[in-house]
Amino acid sequence: MTLLLALPALAGEFMDVWVTTAFEDDNLFAGPAEYSPSPNFVQRGNQTFFEKYESKYSDDISQSYLALYREDQGFVPNVFTEAAFVLRFQPYTDPDNSKAAVSIADGGSYVRVGYKIGGADRHVVSLTGYAVDADRFRLGYSYDLTWGGKDLFVMDPRSAPGMRLQYQNGSFYAFAGVKSAIGDYKDPLTGDPQNQAYYGGLVGLGGEIGEHLRLEAGGGDFQQGQLSNVQDTQSPLYNAPIFAAGGSAQIAFRTNPDLDYIVSNELKLYKNHPDQVRDTYIRHRSLEGTGLLVQAEGNYLVHNLLDFDAVDATVVEPAFAGDIQTLLVSGTTEVGLDLVYKDLSYIVFNVPGLTSGYAVSDSLDTSPQIYLRAQAAHYFPKVHLTPSVGAGYMIPASFGTADDGYTVVYRGSTDSSTAAATGSTSGSNSSQMAVPDGQRPAALLSAVGGLQWDISMSTVAVAEVLYTLDNNQSVSVGDEDGAASDVLAPANVRNALGFNLMIRARF
Repeated sequence: MTLLLALPALAGEFMDVWVTTAFEDDNLFAGPAEYSPSPNFVQRGNQTFFEKYESKYSDDISQSYLALYREDQGFVPNVFTEAAFVLRFQPYTDPDNSKAAVSIADGGSYVRVGYKIGGADRHVVSLTGYAVDADRFRLGYSYDLTWGGKDLFVMDPRSAPGMRLQYQNGSFYAFAGVKSAIGDYKDPLTGDPQNQAYYGGLVGLGGEIGEHLRLEAGGGDFQQGQLSNVQDTQSPLYNAPIFAAGGSAQIAFRTNPDLDYIVSNELKLYKNHPDQVRDTYIRHRSLEGTGLLVQAEGNYLVHNLLDFDAVDATVVEPAFAGDIQTLLVSGTTEVGLDLVYKDLSYIVFNVPGLTSGYAVSDSLDTSPQIYLRAQAAHYFPKVHLTPSVGAGYMIPASFGTADDGYTVVYRGSTDSSTAAATGSTSGSNSSQMAVPDGQRPAALLSAVGGLQWDISMSTVAVAEVLYTLDNNQSVSVGDEDGAASDVLAPANVRNALGFNLMIRARF
């Protein structure tokens, strides 16, 4: 231990470091009564609903990855090994009391053993073990639509390690993998809780046809959890298993082979290697000439849940999500136009179900989430300035009852954090909210305009103005008899005007 403590840590072992100072307000029109504090340096995550589509984290936080990396040639010819110990550090300030703390978690530590077929670097078979958490090993392609992470398991484990066997030949790949998590298992007969391993299997393949077309597909099968939320513990369905399965497919076409396909960094392994580490993470898309990229994917999932309309019965509930992403790049100008679709069952798939363990009832009026987003930016190299604009129009997913006019809208993703919002909120950050009584769900409109100044290779200054119109916002009020009803929130809550002023270093 003494020897280990004596070894110096190299600065290069910390990579993809974000250090951000931000002065923000999510709604200048609202105040403390609407849970919107005045402009401050504490709160983070002030974004419109259509941003952060390919990332897990907001870009106004401070975080870094410690990646201790080793690569070696094996004692057997053409065998190589890789290993990375990856930790994610995130210092943060509690927005309720300004108390500082640091979150430390695994960022994708792994060990990999590979064999170069014929000695070729592009023709490899490899086995990767995710030592602590295989959450980067997911199915789907656009990160917001991906599934099969640790949040798919009902017990919401802190980690789900796994292993992946992959064959790679140039642009073609095929893989098969498995991951597992430990969670409570209740004996169907006694109800006694025990520890039990839950498994998930993942397979996939893909490749490029020429330089302009890429096709990919994958599938998975998971032991999602148990049906414990039954009305009668004597029911034969009490603690019955939940099985989840699904498939994903993507097609991508580009007119210019120099235009990179869109791949989320959240799905990649960290490699602290001279050939992988960049001098700066600040980059702007640029292209000699013009190129158009179109990517489209679809994800179809199923799992067995309790039938809301029939006691002691289950139903196989399907869920679907997909998108079409388009990106036009000409010189240093980029324009994107995307269409995203998620049905309600997909949004609440990880919960699982609208009410935990229950499929969406046929008696409910439901609607899917559909939104269109457009973004444009232009980089001026001589002055290092990048103005940008974006706008999004969303028809939110919802469910309700026709009899009493009660409707709830969802804006969350497939994670299990969907929770009911109580009282009034500022902006449109809540995942679930009751629409004012008697009102149908209204479309959301958001827009953002920004200016980024690259001060150096590592540091930028960003100014943004954000606006969201959300007429689904409601407040609960009571009458003289104590009966509560949801009424339209004040205009200063439904019209959220915010801003971000940031100085951010990334290296």
